[in-house]
Amino acid sequence: MYYLRRFLIIFIIQIVIFAFISTIFIFNFNLERESLKKQSKQFTELIAKQAGIYFTNNKRKNTKAFISFLDSNIGIDELSSAFAITKPNIISIYFSDDIISGKVNAGVDENFQKDDAAEINKDEKYFFNNKYVAIRPFYETNEKPMGVVRVEVDNIPLILRTLSTNAVFYLLLFLILNNQAFLFYLWTKKKRPPISDTSYIKESSIGSIKIMQKIINQIIEDHKNETDEKNKN
Repeated sequence: MYYLRRFLIIFIIQIVIFAFISTIFIFNFNLERESLKKQSKQFTELIAKQAGIYFTNNKRKNTKAFISFLDSNIGIDELSSAFAITKPNIISIYFSDDIISGKVNAGVDENFQKDDAAEINKDEKYFFNNKYVAIRPFYETNEKPMGVVRVEVDNIPLILRTLSTNAVFYLLLFLILNNQAFLFYLWTKKKRPPISDTSYIKESSIGSIKIMQKIINQIIEDHKNETDEKNKN
């Protein structure tokens, strides 16, 4: 029972430590996710400007040709690295005529801005939205949007990025907290002999008997001396 209770205490302490470290991890992950959102918006803004220039000069609405042009002249991987984001899963071009007619669902409102409530912009997995969608309109003139650029970026790689970036910190924090818990245990522990220790009881009993024997012998010796003095008188 003693060892079981000790095991349960250690187990509870480890759960508390892991819960604390997990809270810090979630905080760091949310910071990474907010940074990804900001960088993805800037990434999409740049592509939207390029789309406006391209489709102003090329009247054919060929989205594949634009993506190929963008990749060959600038490089999508290079752009992703420059903006410190994971490579986009999808880069889509939707034209305003198709959006207004309902031919396509771009996940935008009537002003061609991102509609956060649209189901197409959500993908719940692992208890959070595992993708981020950035949408920016592109223009032939400054009045009416020609269409929108839609970029989808996966949030899942951020978990590994957060772990790899902060792994040493999490490990040191785990060791320090365990060390502090052990020192606290030593500080609160009272040093006393266990009651079930028969050797301790035996030694204490023998010591008491020896003391009593010395006292009795002293009494007998004093009584004998008094008797001898009386006989001499």
